[in-house]
Amino acid sequence: MPKSKEYLSTDDESSSEAEQVKPKKKQKREAEDKEEKASKKPKKETKESKEEADTIWDLGSNRQVSVRDFKGKLYVDIREMYYDKDATLKPGKKGICLNMTQWRKLLAVVEDVDQLVKSKC
Repeated sequence: MPKSKEYLSTDDESSSEAEQVKPKKKQKREAEDKEEKASKKPKKETKESKEEADTIWDLGSNRQVSVRDFKGKLYVDIREMYYDKDATLKPGKKGICLNMTQWRKLLAVVEDVDQLVKSKC
């Protein structure tokens, strides 16, 4: 048996077995850990949502364009979004993430692509 657990016996006639009780310090520590975890989550989500709101543009039909910083590099992410069970909007599999070199190449050919599309319509 572990030394950290205490055993108390009850004087009840109905139960003759000893009850297992955690020490008070351990109970306090667990309660504090739960409070810290609960308090950290909302702060983190609100901070991220404020930062992301400035760099996200909606294209309609659950599609978004966002600019992200990942490992010190900037990326332009064009992605289809979906709603999960909790009704929060999350990125899906369908989409493309372009680094700055690829993004600049795309911008260089946008006018030519646009003219071709207009000529075929």
